[in-house]
Amino acid sequence: MLIKLLITLLLCNIIAYSSALVSENGNPDPEPGIIRMTLTRQKTAFEQHLNNAPFLKKYGINSDWLYKKHHKPSPRTNDSIAMFRYLDNEFYGTVVLGRTGKSLNVAFDTAWTMSWVLSSQCNHFKSMGCMFHNTYDHDKSKDYKADGRKIVVPEGTYNLSGFFSYDSVAVAHSNISNFSFVEMTNVPNSYLFNKIDGIIGFGLQHDAYQPFFYALVDQKKIAQPIFCIYLNRDKQSSHGGNIIMGFIEYRHVHSTKDAANNIVYDPITFKDIKPGYLWEFDLDAVHFDRQKGGPLIFCKGTGCTAFTDTSSNSILGPKADIDEIHKAINARSFFFDKYTVDCDTINKLPEIAFTIGGKNFTLAGRDYTIKMTYWGIGVCLSAFEPYESSNTWVLGGAFLSEYYTIYNIEDKQIGIVKAA
Repeated sequence: MLIKLLITLLLCNIIAYSSALVSENGNPDPEPGIIRMTLTRQKTAFEQHLNNAPFLKKYGINSDWLYKKHHKPSPRTNDSIAMFRYLDNEFYGTVVLGRTGKSLNVAFDTAWTMSWVLSSQCNHFKSMGCMFHNTYDHDKSKDYKADGRKIVVPEGTYNLSGFFSYDSVAVAHSNISNFSFVEMTNVPNSYLFNKIDGIIGFGLQHDAYQPFFYALVDQKKIAQPIFCIYLNRDKQSSHGGNIIMGFIEYRHVHSTKDAANNIVYDPITFKDIKPGYLWEFDLDAVHFDRQKGGPLIFCKGTGCTAFTDTSSNSILGPKADIDEIHKAINARSFFFDKYTVDCDTINKLPEIAFTIGGKNFTLAGRDYTIKMTYWGIGVCLSAFEPYESSNTWVLGGAFLSEYYTIYNIEDKQIGIVKAA
């Protein structure tokens, strides 16, 4: 039976969609000062783990945490790497780390600064989460430089551990040298179902560590200090979207035509970023058009803060506010602080609007629900989850699939506009 388990996991990885750092016509992006990274969509690790949890338990891989509500997402700190966050992530790209020629599938996280990859020194028998992943072997890279500093991060009942290293990173047609990252040698068993081999942090620099995008700018690999994220709203497509570094790709910006048949792009709303490593900005209010009892208005008067998070599909908000939303849409408790709604009611669900810079950014019911399969049965999850901060909202993939976002590290601004 153990052999059956290993074969099942191997096939699960083989049939996973692979990503490629090429432009959408299949050729390397030739434009100087511009880097285009294509993202691939796959089933989330949460869905895969949930459907295989009883089978895995026979072999000592404990999945009880999926069914408990003991964990609630807490405010982000820069000294924690919450691995469970990436269980909700379905967008991946590819980089080549070191002069090894070996590609690694990575997630791009706007809510985290540090980058890390699974190390070849991760023992599969002691840390099963490393199995069936591409790993980085620094002994095979001529560009590798030792750092030696160790990192141990407590996360619940397990520790994440590894050490810092330096090496080159190839992205599309470009590369950077002497990039600092963590070689992770110990990860939780639940990581077994995650298709990513590491994380590239796209957060803001706020200490001595230089994040990936800052290294690109510092080494003059891109024309402008901006990157833009487009997530494909077609959830049935394996093409997940792209990250453009160096310019704004207006074909992803919603537009109309004027009387003279000229294309008119929607105006981009820019907001200043607060100090810290998150792309955090002021949120004026959140309006939920409840069908009974009148609209719900959150952050009224005092306002809130919000930040974007590409590591998750969820939208997080203060627990009391999320509870009211779930009550209004008749959501039922599922697993891991998630809720389900009746799939037949999705098109009838109320709209929610996030007021940013005086403008409403609206999501319909189909935008804030996520379809998945649970033991062969279709389930519709609410994208809303509780967050322990009393005045912060986290805008993940459910929001970012509808709105194109622009990040400027020089002006410390984020831009938001309806996606085409």
